[in-house]
Amino acid sequence: MPIPPVVIVQPVEPSPLQQAMQAAHPRTGNVARAKALLETLLAATDDASRAQHPYARTLLDQINERQRLVQLAERTNQQLKDSQLRTDELQRKIDALADIERTPPSRTPKRALAR
Repeated sequence: MPIPPVVIVQPVEPSPLQQAMQAAHPRTGNVARAKALLETLLAATDDASRAQHPYARTLLDQINERQRLVQLAERTNQQLKDSQLRTDELQRKIDALADIERTPPSRTPKRALAR
């Protein structure tokens, strides 16, 4: 019975694009690192890097768009909160006016005319 050959698996270093993809993950990633890796990859001029340029540009565009949308969502949420506060304040004023309208006017005694 022949002895099977021993296979030694060497860990493969992920490419800069793969590292950037991992760093760009929305929940667990590091966006600044992803952008730096992608910019470095886009600045590289070797053939292997050039072959990945379209993917790097696309990923960088997606990251930038996601950041833009997050900022837009934050602004929209803040506007919603401000609007809700104004609505609540106006409702309190309306309620106060309604209370005033429901209260019968108090009769003030007529003063005698001074002569």
